Amino acid sequence: MTVPQLVEELAKMHGSVNAAARACEMPEGTLHRLANGEHLDPRLKTLRHLARGFDKPLSWVAERLEGGNGSS
Repeated sequence: MTVPQLVEELAKMHGSVNAAARACEMPEGTLHRLANGEHLDPRLKTLRHLARGFDKPLSWVAERLEGGNGSS
């Protein structure tokens, strides 16, 4: 899974990219740039914010980005 695909999944879960950004406690512009593929190699801090938005551990996000299904 790519970063934009992960953000798309997060946005669907929360109803919009803006709502997802609030859930992740990160700036909306940052999440929009991730969604648009402008930042394909996010920092660890950013991945932690994404994990917060999914209400999952950081390892779950890492597994999704490394090609695992992350279904648990």
